[in-house]
This record gives sequence, structure tokens and C-alpha cells, in this order.
Amino acid sequence: MKYAYIEITKKCNLSCPFCPSANLNGHRGEMPLSLFEKILENLQGKVQEIFLHVLGEPLLHPQFAEILKAVDASGLKLNLTTNGVLIAKHADKLLASSALRQINFSTHAYAYLPKEKALNVLNDSFAFAERLNAERPEVYLNFRLWNDKADATSDAWNETVFRLLSERFQADLSPTAFSVRHKSFPITGRLYLHRDSRFIWPNGLGEEKENGTCHGMIDQCAILFDGTVVPCCLDYKANIPLGKIPGETWDSIFQSEKAERIRKGFEQHKLLDPFCKRCPFARRFR
Repeated sequence: MKYAYIEITKKCNLSCPFCPSANLNGHRGEMPLSLFEKILENLQGKVQEIFLHVLGEPLLHPQFAEILKAVDASGLKLNLTTNGVLIAKHADKLLASSALRQINFSTHAYAYLPKEKALNVLNDSFAFAERLNAERPEVYLNFRLWNDKADATSDAWNETVFRLLSERFQADLSPTAFSVRHKSFPITGRLYLHRDSRFIWPNGLGEEKENGTCHGMIDQCAILFDGTVVPCCLDYKANIPLGKIPGETWDSIFQSEKAERIRKGFEQHKLLDPFCKRCPFARRFR
């Protein structure tokens, strides 16, 4: 398996209208460092890379520095997706991390902040990108705009990001329409602008579709903050619990009858679980 998404916290310092995190109320736990280290042990030889989120802002974790050290020691490659609000605080630690492979800034989230704060956070992300390009040129960075044509607010913010990125990095980033075959636009070095349409998080509701597939169980899985293992990074409520670490091991979870059934279904382009049948994201894959 290529990726494991590890949700080190469900807490977030923003409340974006497109994210279910805004409606979690009191269900915002954090993963203890000891559990995180146990999960890394289970992932050895099983996955190639990890992400530190499902929901939540990973840089909010009070032991983020220790988590980063544990990843460095594990030998796994790290991909980090962040809203960037705390990037200046953690910049030195991230730039020193031997595990860091890619960092993604969710710049579409800034569209719903007061303009001054949005511009300050964007400027912090630009400053980090400049340091990364100079000090760690082998690491990828994506400025994500995943709200194309979502609403008037997002459209206006997108235009601002295009303009400021172009000015700061002397790049040609005219706001032309993206397509499924052309979503990433090079800025400089390994810095990219990544555009996409906003997707709807699955909630187990809606019309069922029998045919379809997913990267879950084949290329990826997710582990929620309490150690519950689920097939994919969108199952933030554990609608399809496969097992739990540390009570169970990776092999016992993924060799179970339930896991094998879901995986074989995806390979045969069959959606077998009711949650998968109603997942709008699964319909993106052909």
C-alpha cells in the first residue's frame, strides 16, 4: 500500500463551510504520542508514505515536534497538508525534517477569513515556500485551490491568489480553466499551484450506485485519532471500521474477511459497502 493517512488531531483552528470539521461539535480528539509511535511500528514495511490528517489541522497537535521526530526515525516519507495558519511557528522544524517529501497549503480555506488575516496567512505560506525552495529544493509544495467556481467568494479569492502568486514568484499563472488532465501549474522549482473543483464529503446519504471503484484498500487507508482503521481518507466518522490499533495488528486488520471483500470489490469495480455506494468521490474514478 502506498499511503496511510494518520489523523493526529481532529481539532482545527478554522471553520470552513466546505469541511465537515466545522460540525463536529465536541468530537475533536487528539492522538497520544504513544499511540502514534505504535502505529508507525505497524506501518513499517507496509506503506511507503504517510499523511498526518484526515480531518483536523496537524500543526495544532501540542506534541507536533515529537511526532515529526518519530516520523524521521521511522524512515517513512511524510506528506503534510495544512491550512498554514501556524506555518511560521513550525517552519524550522519542518525544514529540518529528513522525512518531509511534500507539503500542501489549503489556500482555498482563506477565502472565508477576514481579508487582512487571509492575506497574512497567505504571505506566511509564501515566505515558507521561498525558504523551502532555497533550503530543501527536493521537497514538493502545492498551493491548493480546491474551490474552482464554487461561489462568488471563492472565485474572488482565487483571482487574488493567482495575482499574488504571479507577482511574488514571477510566474505566469493566468486564471484559465483547469481540466481533469491539467490541474497542476508549475511556479518555480518544485512549487506548484494545484486547482480542482470542490468535492462533497461523503455522509452515507443519497442515491446508491453499485458500480465504481476507489483507491481505498488498494493504494491507501486511514487511521483515525483513536486508532480506528478505515479504508480511506474520507471516512472520518468510521462508517467502515476495519479494526483498531494497538488492539489489533496491521496484518490481522487487512487480512480480515471484511477488508478482503471490500478490496476485491474495488478491483472488480463493485461498490459493496452502503457507505461506498453513496460516496460521491468514488464516482470520480473510472
